[in-house]
Amino acid sequence: MSNKLLVSAAVASALLSGQAMAHDTHFQNNSCDVELDGHIQYYQGDLTVKMDSGNVVKIDQYYNLTLNGKDVALDSEQQRWVTEYYDSIDMAIPMTLTIASEGLKIANVAVSEVFTELLGDNTMDDDFQTLFTSLETKLSTSFYDDAGNLRVDSTEFEEPGWFDESWEQEFEAELESLVSESMGRILIALGTQMLWEGGDMSEFEQRMETWGEDLEFRLESQAAALEEKADALCEVLQKADYAEGQMQATISGLDDLNLLDMESHGEMRM
Repeated sequence: MSNKLLVSAAVASALLSGQAMAHDTHFQNNSCDVELDGHIQYYQGDLTVKMDSGNVVKIDQYYNLTLNGKDVALDSEQQRWVTEYYDSIDMAIPMTLTIASEGLKIANVAVSEVFTELLGDNTMDDDFQTLFTSLETKLSTSFYDDAGNLRVDSTEFEEPGWFDESWEQEFEAELESLVSESMGRILIALGTQMLWEGGDMSEFEQRMETWGEDLEFRLESQAAALEEKADALCEVLQKADYAEGQMQATISGLDDLNLLDMESHGEMRM
């Protein structure tokens, strides 16, 4: 029975990590897989796209478009696509950061509850809080300046995706390390339970199963809410991708503008 419970505990830990990051799995499926061709910078209302060709497109908060520092005159239709492109990216950036932040919070609560239940106390809480605090700080300092203004520079990303995901890899690695460090205490807790129950783990296992089902239910509801936000973000990026295609086709000099490389490109209708 103890081996079965240990396996269940390990599976629970993996489940919690997966639940907390469910939005990423969903967001990166074939219907909304986003990569960047070129680089994006966004700061204080200015959106700059540096294309692989070396051309630089800039759109300010008033929807003025420049190409390599020179103003580009736009007709009403072209202006429509520029406005749609800017507004969609301007909306997508804070949406992405909200999803990432909420995912971390879900993971924080979930992991803390798992180990408090398994170990019977919250002595590991400080270690987990240190982990999550460091990741929240990394997320904040990577995308906000000291005054709280959004700041995005994809040249600093380690991967070509919509937003850098290295913090998620760090989360998984650190969590795995903490789980490994805690296994000795988990084994002691299980041994203690067996002593108290005279070797019969059935009552303890039933309690854990009931608790696990309750936690899973609560996590699923939060993950579902997060997934809805990921769906909304996907739609916004699809609009940006479609507007980008229209800009590329209708505005002279933007032939190589293709920052957003999405599997769903061309499916959006405006």
